[in-house]
Amino acid sequence: MPTKPIPIDLTRLLAPYRGEWVALSHDEKRILGHGKTIEEALSTAKEIEGRPLLMKVSDDLGFVLV
Repeated sequence: MPTKPIPIDLTRLLAPYRGEWVALSHDEKRILGHGKTIEEALSTAKEIEGRPLLMKVSDDLGFVLV
């Protein structure tokens, strides 16, 4: 039987990055990089763990996961 996904509240983690793209660690606990474009988010990342999760954080803290 498939397991049910557990929602994670990323509001506090993402709040400083409103309007920006972020590179998020796979454990969803750390911002690896950020910027106005995906390229900036990746280039400012201090470390890359395989393929980071890329997210656009909207001004109201909604986001799109890439």
